[in-house]
Amino acid sequence: MADSGHSTATLRLTVGRLRIAHPITVPTAPVPAAEIVPALQGLVNAVVEAAEAGHTVSCRKGCGACCRQLVPVSRTEGERLLQLVEAMPAERRRALSARFAAAEAAIEKAGLKERGERSDRELSVAYFAARIACPFLEDESCSIHPERPLVCREYLVTSPAELCAGERQEGVTPVAVPKVSMAARGLQDEKDGWFPLALLMDWSRSRPRKAKRRPGPEWVQRFLRGFSAS
Repeated sequence: MADSGHSTATLRLTVGRLRIAHPITVPTAPVPAAEIVPALQGLVNAVVEAAEAGHTVSCRKGCGACCRQLVPVSRTEGERLLQLVEAMPAERRRALSARFAAAEAAIEKAGLKERGERSDRELSVAYFAARIACPFLEDESCSIHPERPLVCREYLVTSPAELCAGERQEGVTPVAVPKVSMAARGLQDEKDGWFPLALLMDWSRSRPRKAKRRPGPEWVQRFLRGFSAS
């Protein structure tokens, strides 16, 4: 269905044991991939809601241990987050800039800026051990919660919140949520796929400046193909 420059369709997906029916609305005209991130957020939310049904999730506002984990974001999400930051008042942008600079320095000091031969898992464990807070973390809560990365939406636990701060995550019981977010990593044919959220500003200094424009439904189709292939 098309209306006012937007197309709406109901996606019916089988994700593991989950059956998802979710309406998605995107621009009909050619747009940069970042413009469809809100639609992808809604889709991931629908998958997460289905996965957490029947579970008692212990994650709460003010519990920010997981905000010290390595958060992989795609180029598409990075572009969306930069737009979000650029729209903030100058004072808040300055505060965020300082936190990003501090996080970048801590990452470099810990030897985590380059992946080297480490697997994603090894890098993630080393990153969490360094206790580098997400620059968007304020008062132990996500200051951009409605716009938080896709992968953040997929991380929920049912175990006591205090266990999440443990270096080895012993006793932490995550909800089994399908990692739909991974499909965003190749949406724009990226070679590296992702970078740590805390290096957003570092990435912005060398990021590709020319973004392809495609009709919104085509971006969604590319995302779904990436998910089915992952």
